[in-house]
Amino acid sequence: MPNVRLVLFSALVNVKKWPVNPRIYTLIALIIAFLAYHTAGLTELAKEQGLSLTPWILPHLMNPPVLQVFGCLTILMFSDAPFVDRHMPFIVVRSGRKNWIFGQLVYIFVASFIYTLFIFLVSILVLVPQVKFSMDWGVVYKSLAMDYSLAPRATVFFSEELMNIFSPISATLISLGLIWLGAVFIGVLIFCFNIVIGHMSGLIAAGFFIFMSIFSIVHGRIVLGEWIIYISPISWMSISFIDWNGTGDFLLPSVQYVLGFFIVTIIVMSVAAIKVFCKKDVQI
Repeated sequence: MPNVRLVLFSALVNVKKWPVNPRIYTLIALIIAFLAYHTAGLTELAKEQGLSLTPWILPHLMNPPVLQVFGCLTILMFSDAPFVDRHMPFIVVRSGRKNWIFGQLVYIFVASFIYTLFIFLVSILVLVPQVKFSMDWGVVYKSLAMDYSLAPRATVFFSEELMNIFSPISATLISLGLIWLGAVFIGVLIFCFNIVIGHMSGLIAAGFFIFMSIFSIVHGRIVLGEWIIYISPISWMSISFIDWNGTGDFLLPSVQYVLGFFIVTIIVMSVAAIKVFCKKDVQI
């Protein structure tokens, strides 16, 4: 059995490298710049009308092509999985091969959580000074959900159906969970393919699923049928592409299917990566 202390040590080492990792600073800058640009029309409208925006914008952000943008940013974050560098041999000697590889998986889960939380915080900060806390969706979001022509410069699309089904807090918490699961899926996918196949195959696999997320929503349903959305896990990072009403019409995957798919695939890819890594030499 893996040693919990050594597994956490191996994961923490990766986090401690963030201050000297240019990729992290690039990721931070891109997230802030993109969300500031994407919400600019909305904040300008609120300022002109003297209205406030509530902080519950995240559930409405994750729609194409924003969904694909954050998918690509997630790939950027985990592009070097399994995170082998010049420090790796010393850490493996200290912690053991199995503990180290488990630590890399724990790191993907932790990094995905921090990444998701950062997106949420930035989505609120870019609304300052128009943002104001409220337990309701707010008059701006509700108005735009009913008539988008009220804000022709806004690029954030609001779903009236989503607002009718969920409270702002529950929708936000569900969106945070879905984004986190999607990020973990991408991270473990890259991790598994780079270990099992190598040669940056993980980036190709992740890129394929990013492509599937836009293809399944736009052209895939017309060309191949409704079933295509069932093999597009990146699409499920958006709360809008899951059947929350339990209609059973198979136009969208159910909550149970989505959670089952994420859990099973993440476990299978993790086990495969661990078994292969523990049996073969790693090129450093």
